Amino acid sequence: MNYPLTNFENLEEKFTTAVSSEKYKTLVSLCKKHSEIYVIANGGLHYVASHMATDMSRLLSNKYCYSFDSFGFITSSANDFGFDSIFERWLRNCVPKNNKSLVIGLSCSGKSKNILNAFEYAESIGWDYFFVTGKEPDPKFASLTINAKHFHTVETFCLMLFYELIHSLGGTCPDI
Repeated sequence: MNYPLTNFENLEEKFTTAVSSEKYKTLVSLCKKHSEIYVIANGGLHYVASHMATDMSRLLSNKYCYSFDSFGFITSSANDFGFDSIFERWLRNCVPKNNKSLVIGLSCSGKSKNILNAFEYAESIGWDYFFVTGKEPDPKFASLTINAKHFHTVETFCLMLFYELIHSLGGTCPDI
């Protein structure tokens, strides 16, 4: 049986355009500037964030990358304080503030309130932040947007983007 390929919306073209852009150069500069990077996301992108925090930490010397992987903290915070504050509460209560850090948010819609609230908090303590999105977010937030229609396009793009970022920061990915 022949099945049609999943529509990835010209992903290779979107990716090539993105990594050639000034916005990508901004992301690379921010990552070079900071030794501590926090990646936040919802749904499938949450797992992309977790995967990339692991690989960025192990493949880049002097970079410490974290994602929000405590389901106990996520569920108790969402229950007690609301889902819109979970990432802000994590940054506020669980992350050391002794170094200025970078928060990278991943969102298909570009409208994830819990990520936007975390960016507002990051800004209030003098941290940098950067948004990778499928749709255009509020122009207030520095972002790289690919104008995608499908969640899977954004998720795949973000995974590719982080591996490109590892190489752009001087790291390499091991052979199989």
